[in-house]
Amino acid sequence: MNTRPLGRTGLQVSTLSFGASSLGGVFHPVDETDAIRAVHTALDLGINYFDVAPAYGGTRSETVLGKALRGIPRDRYFLSTKIGKYTNPEKYGDDTLDYSRERTRRSIRV
Repeated sequence: MNTRPLGRTGLQVSTLSFGASSLGGVFHPVDETDAIRAVHTALDLGINYFDVAPAYGGTRSETVLGKALRGIPRDRYFLSTKIGKYTNPEKYGDDTLDYSRERTRRSIRV
């Protein structure tokens, strides 16, 4: 897999990224085992850049991606996300838009 620098960060990210919306069942229900296998396959093929967001299945994609990356050395992958759009996990398209500092900080769990 080819990589390119990410701006001036010094990070080398794969030219092909893994968009994790499908892990949240955005398009259709996805078996969690299959989703985790897809992430591992992407890593095995050299993809190291994963894009995720709380709007993808109401944080389900973030949860599944977290499970898939558990035990994977942290220097093997990069994550990007978005803020502001929060989707009801029970009903895709039922969104809340909140770009406030408070909501952004609340969405970060350490």
